[in-house]
Amino acid sequence: MTSQNIESLEIQIKQLEEQLRFYRDYDSLTGVCNKHVFYETIQQILNAVPNEVFQIITVDIERFRLINDFYGTEQGDALLQYLAHQLQSELACENSCFSRIGSDVFAVFLPSKNGGEKAADKIVNICRNYPLNMEIIPAIGIYEITDRSIRASLMCDRSVMAGKSVKGNYVHHLAWYNDSMRNLLIEEQDLLNNVETSLANHEFEIYIQPKCNMKTGLIVGGEVLVRWNHPLKGLIPPTVFIPLFERNGFIKKLDAYVWEQAARWLHQRKQQGLSVLPLSVNVSRSDIFSMDVFAMIKALADKYELDAAWLEIEVTESAYSSRTDEIIQVISQLMNEGFTVSMDDFGSGYSSLNILKDININVLKLDMRFLDNNDRKSKDIVESVVHMAKWLDLKVIAEGVENREQVDFLLGIGCVYAQGFYYYRPMKLTAFEELISDESKIDVRDHLNQKTLEDWQLNFKDLFHEDMMSEALLNNILGQVVLYSFDGQDIRVMKANEQYYNLMCEHDMMDFYKHDELPILEEDRPLMMAALLKANENGDKGSEVIVRRYSSKGVLWVKIRLFYLSEINNKDIYYASVSDVSDYMETIEELKLAEKRFYLTMESGRDTIFELDIATRTAYYAKHTQDDFGLSDCVVNAPEGFIEQGSVCEGYEDDFIQMYQDIYDGKDQASCTIQAHMGDDSIVWNHITLTAVKDENGKSVKAVGLIQNVTKEKEMEMRKKQSQQTMKVNSAG
Repeated sequence: MTSQNIESLEIQIKQLEEQLRFYRDYDSLTGVCNKHVFYETIQQILNAVPNEVFQIITVDIERFRLINDFYGTEQGDALLQYLAHQLQSELACENSCFSRIGSDVFAVFLPSKNGGEKAADKIVNICRNYPLNMEIIPAIGIYEITDRSIRASLMCDRSVMAGKSVKGNYVHHLAWYNDSMRNLLIEEQDLLNNVETSLANHEFEIYIQPKCNMKTGLIVGGEVLVRWNHPLKGLIPPTVFIPLFERNGFIKKLDAYVWEQAARWLHQRKQQGLSVLPLSVNVSRSDIFSMDVFAMIKALADKYELDAAWLEIEVTESAYSSRTDEIIQVISQLMNEGFTVSMDDFGSGYSSLNILKDININVLKLDMRFLDNNDRKSKDIVESVVHMAKWLDLKVIAEGVENREQVDFLLGIGCVYAQGFYYYRPMKLTAFEELISDESKIDVRDHLNQKTLEDWQLNFKDLFHEDMMSEALLNNILGQVVLYSFDGQDIRVMKANEQYYNLMCEHDMMDFYKHDELPILEEDRPLMMAALLKANENGDKGSEVIVRRYSSKGVLWVKIRLFYLSEINNKDIYYASVSDVSDYMETIEELKLAEKRFYLTMESGRDTIFELDIATRTAYYAKHTQDDFGLSDCVVNAPEGFIEQGSVCEGYEDDFIQMYQDIYDGKDQASCTIQAHMGDDSIVWNHITLTAVKDENGKSVKAVGLIQNVTKEKEMEMRKKQSQQTMKVNSAG
């Protein structure tokens, strides 16, 4: 081998050694040193600069896993490269160094004069400036080095511990390490030391929080919770031990224990012949990814002979943020077996309404933290979620309901089920048993996996769903609708649909826009204003008015149904539906004219005409009839009322009563001839005819009576009979 070849080979060896040294000492993705070199460098600088105060700042990216899941690992890698470059660019100074000590955790070692809040602000701005349609939020921890004798790795652990204390806090991004955090770490380790023994000793107790139907107030089920009753520390809240168990993996054993306790209790209720209410148990993402959840739940149901509807499975919303296919597969298996599956804590994390379309579940548990702000926007979001869920045929149960105002709001938007302190706090299993022993407080038929009356009722808002019908069809269904504004004097059109303009404007529509006053007759304007004020008073019931406007065809009658919405810029805003009632009003006018003609005839004619209202059995007649017959203003309870006033001569009552009865029984016409007492004490013969007036359904509603004085005819008939009798007597003699 020539000297030239040897030299070339030596160069290649050096290059390889440099590459190996780089891969050994530096992060290949970001180019910053790895944690081992970082720790060595910290120690070297501390030894070389004994009089300078230094800090270690760690930067942990919130929801980094979601970025990989939603945007892909290439985007996640690009973010890490960006952060590494920008941290060095903004924070590099004399005696500083940088490292990537975790998958999404960076560490910075620098003099305290260059660190602190100023450095934290720079880090927040670096994250905010990253071009991604998702906010990048850092959790920043700072450990100021006061004891140089401890290892550099422990210094970093303390900084990371401080950063973890602000994870999930979207207001405060920075925390400084203090001794209380160290004490917390020691306390957590103390809890973990004997956790297996605690489980074996049944220190973990089952609690139940009832679920209620807000309409009836009855208990329809319960959620199984767990509390740690430590023999020395007392009752440890789940907010302390659950996150701890999630970090060290013990949560899987605890969840499996809780599932079995719930199944055993349901079995005992069944064996004792007691009422059984369904219980829900929580399943975490770590359970699904590390255990065969379906096989375990199915085995419990078989072992304890449970109806699948009795054991409900609650999967937290955050579980759906990654490896969705695995989650969906397990849920599908459970649902196919008859178990009810809920998405728990919807609204507490990274909620997306779109996820509801893609995941097959039975129940949506809505986190009432949505309403923490108690503003209109928050309520609109909750209402949208409830209607979206109903559209997808999901039951909704509100979690964390604390007051009557929330109950009324939820019922108003169609949410029926709830759990929370307003109804019941979580209680020991024995207390729950005592509570549901009162059968009047429970409803075993009202299961969340069964359809109720509300599920079959059409909610009007469902019609507005874009998949239900086209805008044109919806417009035709709604008819003429409009928004009016009213400032106390002027009534103006704010917005209206095409059908409204077609009815109320015969000319160019743009001309209507320019002259937006309500086009009604001036004399009807007070009626309209009164209806607007009444709509304010009536709330949801609204008000109604019929007004007129001129058209090319004459007077147009329109009925306006008004509902008050809100006040904007000192003007009241109203929603109105408008309909053309001209044909109806013209018919009414014709009836009024006919009625007027009828009464004129009654007044002017000598044949007596009267009106009988069949429903009230009341007879009405003209003034001269009242005088002629010696009657009161009207006769109630006809025909008995006429007889009581002495109008009908003795011996003719039965014929008179039968005539009225025939009309009441539905006959078209009835008549009789009677002798009657008149107002001047004379007695006359009257022939009475009643003719029924029927409605569109053929039912008799009124009758017109005609009274004809037939005294002359009767007298002639009687004289004729007398003559005939005389002739017979004479001829016989």
